[in-house]
Amino acid sequence: QEVLAAEAVRTPTQQVANAQVHPVGRLASPGSQGVKCMPTPAQAAFATRRALKVGGVVFFVVVFALALIGAPRPIFDEKDTKANLMSALFLVGLVLVVLEDHVGVNKSAIMLMVSATMWTFLAVGFHPHESHENHEALKEKFDDGLKEVGAIILFLLPAMGVVESIDHFEGFAVVTRFILKVTGGRTEPLMPILCLITFFLSAIIDNLTATIVSLKLLRHVAGGDRHLRHAIGGLV
Repeated sequence: QEVLAAEAVRTPTQQVANAQVHPVGRLASPGSQGVKCMPTPAQAAFATRRALKVGGVVFFVVVFALALIGAPRPIFDEKDTKANLMSALFLVGLVLVVLEDHVGVNKSAIMLMVSATMWTFLAVGFHPHESHENHEALKEKFDDGLKEVGAIILFLLPAMGVVESIDHFEGFAVVTRFILKVTGGRTEPLMPILCLITFFLSAIIDNLTATIVSLKLLRHVAGGDRHLRHAIGGLV
C-alpha cells in the first residue's frame, strides 16, 4: 500500500523523466506527442508476406473480372499484350507456389485460381459468341488442352501407384541401405548421389517416374530434415 501511495503522488515531472529513461513503444518528451518505434524484422516479414498474398490474389481477381466483362478489348486481341499478361499470371502464380510456406496460401488453391483465370482470359480472346468459326476454334483449343492434361494425369496416377506398391513391399530397401552406407550419416554426399541416380534413371525410364522414385528414396534417407529434402527435391 505504501508503494502504491508513493506511485500515485508522483509529480508529472517525475513521470516524464521516467518515460524518457524507460521508453516503451514511444519516445516521450515534454511538449511532444512522441515518436513511434521502428518495426521489428518479424513485423516487416509479416507485412511483406501479407502484401504478396493480397497483391497476388487481387491481381488474379482483377484479370478474371476483366475477362468476364470482356473489356478493354485490345488486351484480348493484341497477341503481344495477351502473351505478356498470360506470362505475368503464370509467374505470379509460380512465385506464390514457391513461397507457399511464407505466404500461407495452399499451392492447390493458387494453381486453381491461376488456371481458372488463364483459361477464362484465353477463352474470351477467341470471341466465341461473335461467329461460328471462333466458337469452333475455342472448342478445338479446349480439346487439345484437355487431351494433354488427361494424358499426364492418366500416366501419372498409375506411375505413382506402382511406385507406392513397390515401396510398400520394401522394394527400395536395398537402394536405401546402400545410400545410407555410402553417406555414413553425412548430408553432403546425399545431394550428388541422388542427382546421379535420377540422371541415370531418366535414361532408362521416363522423367516423371524417375522423379517419383528419386523423391521416394529421398524421403527414406532424409525424412527428418525438411529443409534438406526441399533443397535436394528441387534439384531432382
